[in-house]
Amino acid sequence: MRPVRNTFPVNLLLEAHTVLVVGGGRVGLRKTHALLEAGARVRLVCPEALPEFDALPIERIARVFQAEDLEGCTLVIACTDAKVVNRSVLEAARAAKIPCCCADGNWADGDFIVPATLRTNDLLLSISTNGRSCRTAKEVKDSLARRLTRCSPGILFIHGIDTAIPLPPPAVLSDKLSFLSGLYGWAFLTTCNRTEFIAWAAPELIESGLLQHAFHLPTGAYTYSGADALRHLTYVLAGLKARMIGEFHIVGQVRDAMEAARDAGWANGQLLRAYAEALQDAQTIRTAIAPHIPQVEVEELALEGATGRIVIAGTGSLGRAALEKARAMGLEVTMLYHRHPIDGVPCLPLSQWQTALSGATRFISALTVTQPCFDAEALGIPAYDLGAPRNITGENVRDLDALRGDYLARTGAIETILRIADATYAEIPRD
Repeated sequence: MRPVRNTFPVNLLLEAHTVLVVGGGRVGLRKTHALLEAGARVRLVCPEALPEFDALPIERIARVFQAEDLEGCTLVIACTDAKVVNRSVLEAARAAKIPCCCADGNWADGDFIVPATLRTNDLLLSISTNGRSCRTAKEVKDSLARRLTRCSPGILFIHGIDTAIPLPPPAVLSDKLSFLSGLYGWAFLTTCNRTEFIAWAAPELIESGLLQHAFHLPTGAYTYSGADALRHLTYVLAGLKARMIGEFHIVGQVRDAMEAARDAGWANGQLLRAYAEALQDAQTIRTAIAPHIPQVEVEELALEGATGRIVIAGTGSLGRAALEKARAMGLEVTMLYHRHPIDGVPCLPLSQWQTALSGATRFISALTVTQPCFDAEALGIPAYDLGAPRNITGENVRDLDALRGDYLARTGAIETILRIADATYAEIPRD
């Protein structure tokens, strides 16, 4: 039975340090190459060595090992084909208080082992079985090497659409995505008007189209990667992609999505750092565009073009404000109340909304409720929803975001805001 030793993994900083290698065979050649890659000075001691050593920048001592060869060394690696020689090197190193590694059966009595390693660009991986099986460590290394050759360092990737799309449960999607090589981290963002898959992935995986294929989003979907993805995420967080420019709720929604991904173990550090960078840049943009967002009362927008008699649901502050502006416009108004009617104004309880709508030309809801109270199709007349959360379900409802967004578009404010945002984003310093 091979001995087993619990080990503590470290990466040694060996630049300008001298390491003694005793043994000029294939094992010694591999160790020497690895030491030179780490910036170490190598002193090779052995009577004979493979010819490949001749081209290496090393100190060569062509004789059998002597204890004096340890002078000035930080580490020792004994890798001759003679177990007794390696043992003598180990004992001499121990007497000199220099850590020693034996690349044979003496390894368990040494001070450290050199695990199977894999180096790709800036990535260094070490695989060890604590002595149980060198073959297993090599097989794992070779398997990882095949995967890593297909995976470059990741970049930000976003695939989404500007509408709410029902997706399979996140756990189901995660199981499918976890098998993709080159997908390092991801999060799902779903809001009332946005569905996005935000990921940190290898360019090769992005270019393959597998990520987009996993979601089958309908026509109108968009895809961004790299710098374009970071810019898109920044603009989303700045409220520039919302129906209402400057809308702030999206910040909390993206934060919740990232926290959920982190807690589930999906989001890696790079993805979270990209989110933090986008959030900081978005705040800079918000500060720049804030003075250029026109301030207008939503009740004024809901009353534009109204004629005849209108119905306003809600007798709170927003409903009363809409009532005053409607009266100033000479409109006839019927109020719907939940608890408190308004003296001197035609008022009906909410339950009689169908009676109130008879002959009306417009319906405005300004209720403070947790769930919608009306359906646009059932109302049957133009409906304006000033509630947050929404009071009216269905299509063809003019809500807060739509009203404000249309106002900014027709006044030309959107063009000004986007121009300022673009200029601000371009001036943000980047690494």
